Amino acid sequence: MQPTFLPWLGYFDLIDQVDHFVYLDTVEFSKQSWQQRNRIKTSAGAAWLTLPVEYSKTNKTIIAEAKIGALDKFLLKSVNTLKHAYARSRYTEEHMPWILDYLLGLQEGESLASANIRFIERACSQTAINTPRHFASEIPHSSNRYQRLIDICKHFRADVYLSPMGALSYLIEDIRHFESANINVCFHRYDPPVYTQMHGEFISHLSIIDSFMNEGNMTTEIIRKGRLERLEYDQVIAGSGFADA
Repeated sequence: MQPTFLPWLGYFDLIDQVDHFVYLDTVEFSKQSWQQRNRIKTSAGAAWLTLPVEYSKTNKTIIAEAKIGALDKFLLKSVNTLKHAYARSRYTEEHMPWILDYLLGLQEGESLASANIRFIERACSQTAINTPRHFASEIPHSSNRYQRLIDICKHFRADVYLSPMGALSYLIEDIRHFESANINVCFHRYDPPVYTQMHGEFISHLSIIDSFMNEGNMTTEIIRKGRLERLEYDQVIAGSGFADA
């Protein structure tokens, strides 16, 4: 998976399910994607925290080479937003300090991938998710879209690739290559569980920060509560409409 910014609960459920998790830090940076932003909940509803990123507008920039931009305005706004949003949450005293330490520790010019991974690693530590985690940039692989994934699977002698559902559309085009490599493609499914929140009606798909602030270390149980049975590729195709396309 791409190392995204302050990921949601489902991201950590995927990490928790696999034997090896690989940070796909060699993919292209995409502006205004989950790579650089995520949402928390405020009294006014969901609010975006968007990390400033410098990248080439004329040449492709991979996420490991995209650099964090000027931080002054971002930090002032984000820190204030977090403090106001979670001032009365049950676990603010326990979790606000390390989250603020992370944000205030960001450095202009730092690799976006490295910065995102640093938060994910800390969140895994807080939730006791101990799946071995690796960097794609440290594993020899092709730059080709499907071959990159196959090469990484082969590196770990894996015969199953657990994919997010969002990758279905392009995996349909590439599935024959995985079959030739004897790699079974399965899909991760997740139903975001309802948990205690501040500020009115429940909002799903927020950064894991929201769960930490409201549920503390029950976050691990909450992550696993949303887990659905993974689906085989053929099961997904049969129910997607792609089979008849």
